[in-house]
Amino acid sequence: MDLKIKVCLLSLATILNGCTTATKSTLLGAAIGGLAGGTIGQFQSQSQQGTASGMAVGAGIGSLIGYLAYKDKVAKMAKDEKVKLDGEDLPFLTRPKIRSLLVPDTIEGNKYIKSHRVFILEDAGSWSKD
Repeated sequence: MDLKIKVCLLSLATILNGCTTATKSTLLGAAIGGLAGGTIGQFQSQSQQGTASGMAVGAGIGSLIGYLAYKDKVAKMAKDEKVKLDGEDLPFLTRPKIRSLLVPDTIEGNKYIKSHRVFILEDAGSWSKD
């Protein structure tokens, strides 16, 4: 396999590594599975047809695994968000709304205050049945 192709495939896997959606998870799984399947197919058959077949099968299985992993992650997150107290299910809490401000460098008398962020809690969240 050409060095440029290897670098492109490795870059693609690195770029898609921060999976946050089902599409990204599926594509990352397909890319990794296709690369692994193509490599295995090449070593087993020593032909382009074996490489292509291995890549197709690997991409299919990899995309399925990526999609199922994403669904499992979403299900675990939804389960963890539910609050339980003494075995009772409680309603959900909505996310708080936070605003951040960047305070620039300032000089007050003989003090130098470096720029920093200030976080302001605008809405602390509330109970929700949804």
